[in-house]
Amino acid sequence: MMRIIINECKKALTSPILIALFILFSAFNIFVIISSSDHKEELKMVNEIIDQYGKDITDNSMERFESDIQMDFAELSRMTGSEFTSVYEFLDGLRFEDQEKYNDEQWEFFNRLQLKEMYLNTAKSIDESYGEIDIRKTAESEIKKYGLSGNAAETLMNEYDKFSERFDEMVNNGEHKQWFFAGKAYFMHSFLFKTVFLHIIIEALLLIVLSTALITTYEFENKTHLVAYSTKRGRKLMKNKLLASLAIATTIIVFLFAITLGTFFTVFDYSQIWNTSISSAFNWEYNFPYVAWWDLSVGTFLIGLIALVFIVLLLFVGLTFALSVVVKNSYITFFSIAALFIFMWLLPSFMPTSSILLFVFAYTLPTLLLAIGSSFMGSSGLIMFENFEWMTISCWTVITLAVSFMSYIRFKKIDIS
Repeated sequence: MMRIIINECKKALTSPILIALFILFSAFNIFVIISSSDHKEELKMVNEIIDQYGKDITDNSMERFESDIQMDFAELSRMTGSEFTSVYEFLDGLRFEDQEKYNDEQWEFFNRLQLKEMYLNTAKSIDESYGEIDIRKTAESEIKKYGLSGNAAETLMNEYDKFSERFDEMVNNGEHKQWFFAGKAYFMHSFLFKTVFLHIIIEALLLIVLSTALITTYEFENKTHLVAYSTKRGRKLMKNKLLASLAIATTIIVFLFAITLGTFFTVFDYSQIWNTSISSAFNWEYNFPYVAWWDLSVGTFLIGLIALVFIVLLLFVGLTFALSVVVKNSYITFFSIAALFIFMWLLPSFMPTSSILLFVFAYTLPTLLLAIGSSFMGSSGLIMFENFEWMTISCWTVITLAVSFMSYIRFKKIDIS
């Protein structure tokens, strides 16, 4: 049996198209990451702050941080011959022709002090910024934004009421008072968990659907099915094809993640960030900060998203397998899965904005994948439900197992001549 599975895997592993696409996707991901690395040196400031003052923003650590910055201001005054209480005062008043007065080492000092002051000022404003957040007003704004009414509006408001309790718990526990990259300056959460992850997802999905369809329909497309399925193994060969498809999919996912994330974390230094809460006040990029339903560290959040993507992509293996067994053509299978993906993603938009069906039909694999950066978050619009991820996975696992089993049973009974 193992020999059969290995031989089935070779069909995908030796495919020129799949090999070329994998190399192309990997190179593209590396290019995207490296081309966005112009601020990688600035990001190291957070690691230095955490290393020196700890990851938690406390009164004591803030006093030490501010005291050290005051010493830097004194050094700034000594360098420039003028008194400054902020590096921004110096930079705003600096004439273009005076810039050459300072050497590279002094400019490095100015830039580092500017970063320190930015982080200090942001940390000082956390309580004020979070004190202005009204979850109920946010809910009303979302309801108005999407034009919800009736049961849909009531359902979303109830979930926001639950989220309000979680938000208050987070603030009281001080989960948000931890150092992280400045969200509004660098958008690192969006870049990693939306841009980079979305590239991996789309690329892996294309490779997985192609490889699964290739393995499953290989004999039919090469006109050898009458021989292959008349052997001792017979139609049970299709079980081996499913296992081979899962093995190839796992290999693709692991290597694509390893190459892409390996490059990302080599370029961007997260060494002191792993234990920081993903709900850090610094992880605030748009109108509302990222707030998770649970107290999750950056490292835990990353592992959770990788596991989530891994499971969903394997479910697509099952769906592709089920369809391939029925249509027996890899091209039709590929475009059918693509059409199914788009249809499921757009399905909620066809639902009445007054019905809870708007939310029910959002529990789909495409919605989960395309909104991966907002997973586990209570600040993610119409899919902000606490049970969204595990309910979607659970329901589609059952659906995938059911359709794969029915497809296989049907294959065992039909005439394949």
